[in-house]
Amino acid sequence: MFENILGQQKVKEVLSSQLKHGKVSHAYIFVGQDGVGKRSMALELAKILNCTTGSFFNGEASSCGLCPSCDKINKNVHQDVHFVDFVKQAELECGDLDKQKIIKIETIRYIQKEVFIKIREGKWKVFVIDPAEKMNIAAANSLLKILEEPPENTVIILLARYKETIPKTIISRSQTLFFQPLSADVISTWLMLNCSLDLDRAKKIAELSEGSLEIVKRLINEKWIKSLSLWYKLRTQKLYISDILELSKNIAKCGALECVDAMIAEAKREFRIYPRETALVLEMLNNSRILLLKNVNAQIVLDNLFFDIQDL
Repeated sequence: MFENILGQQKVKEVLSSQLKHGKVSHAYIFVGQDGVGKRSMALELAKILNCTTGSFFNGEASSCGLCPSCDKINKNVHQDVHFVDFVKQAELECGDLDKQKIIKIETIRYIQKEVFIKIREGKWKVFVIDPAEKMNIAAANSLLKILEEPPENTVIILLARYKETIPKTIISRSQTLFFQPLSADVISTWLMLNCSLDLDRAKKIAELSEGSLEIVKRLINEKWIKSLSLWYKLRTQKLYISDILELSKNIAKCGALECVDAMIAEAKREFRIYPRETALVLEMLNNSRILLLKNVNAQIVLDNLFFDIQDL
């Protein structure tokens, strides 16, 4: 589960265990700096709870990303999943986004109204409040009333930078999960996979990022963001032998396992569309992952994997 989320292994383990055992909390507080995956995790949890392709009680379950429910959540148009932020508040007020500085009681009352309406199209109602620390006292007290008697199949997720900014009465009725800054290795690997950066440039940006992808995206030129992913390159472009060897050498230094996990996530999405063509590649990726976990030389594993994918 949560294969598309960078890092945050402890948070993934907690949520995955709860999902597998059907013991989802009615309220969470995701705490951590911006750009470390809080919002992405909330989005993915909402998709898993409402995905129409299977049940999340299955140990291997995840969101498919392709069904109508997942697609609507990605586009923020799902009737049972609500991102309550300054954009939503401005929409509710028919006001100016630039003037939104706090989350007001009127916005929380919108949640109060929606939370008790019958589920319209999904399996679970999910409300994500961001930034939760910007709730004024009246808004926080209004939210507390919802948390005291939460409806079934409803999850409220508060996103905040610091736990101390949330009232203790809300903390006591929620489960707090702490999101750590992303490691330099994780960020370097992400930059090489998604932005086609070389190892040196990726490391320099990672060192300045403070563990935040939000900061990373400010540091790099927009043209890098739009560059092709490694997975897409290996599947669609014929690379020189020297280019493949350089790629595997660089990635082996800072995140071979993360690289393979990212490619597995992309391959799974492609498998749902082209199962016959992608099945063999998925097998190769999974076998490579097993070898890496057994501490087989990472560069040799990646060399063989990349050449095999190119041959296909």
